[in-house]
Amino acid sequence: MIAVSVIAAVVALCATAVALWQAREAKSAQQAAGKAQDAAEKAQDEARAARKAVEQATSSALQAKNAVEEARGAAAKAEEAARASRVLADEAAQQAQQATVQINEMAEVLAAERQRRGMPTFAITPGAPDEFRLSYFGGPAVIEQLTVSVVPGSRVLGLSQYDEPPREHLDVGPLHNGSAVTFRAATGQRASAVFQIRAEPWEPVVVRADQ
Repeated sequence: MIAVSVIAAVVALCATAVALWQAREAKSAQQAAGKAQDAAEKAQDEARAARKAVEQATSSALQAKNAVEEARGAAAKAEEAARASRVLADEAAQQAQQATVQINEMAEVLAAERQRRGMPTFAITPGAPDEFRLSYFGGPAVIEQLTVSVVPGSRVLGLSQYDEPPREHLDVGPLHNGSAVTFRAATGQRASAVFQIRAEPWEPVVVRADQ
């Protein structure tokens, strides 16, 4: 009887030891399962982060591609504009060269005409207290029209030929070679008066009238 009790006690102790070992193993397995779950969650988070990084990289690559295409389009437009500018510049240079040639040709024609016909000569001498006498000699036989102008600072305020109001510019003509015309000066001081005479196609000349 005692032996049976001892055996039962030993069996109970063995069962208790087995139960404790199983409990310890279960706890270890539970801890391992928790760690595995944590690792799985961490791996899932890392996978989500990696997927997000891939999406961002893909978007950046697409944006970079679009930027490259836009840059190529802008470069092509700039090159086209540069070609157009070069064409316009070449045309402008050609037109400027042609205009220069034409101007030079016209200047040569005018110079030859002046040399052929001769430059006219004018002289102005005081007459009555308010009159001046314009003499013409040299050059063509007749000058159809010339303009006598007041030069600032010459003490002459205006000119007239008849009874019209005095003005700064007086048109005279036709004027024959060797003839003279008299005009009036609106001033009380006519000493050292200076006039500008313009007759086409010659350049203007300045004539001084000393008393």
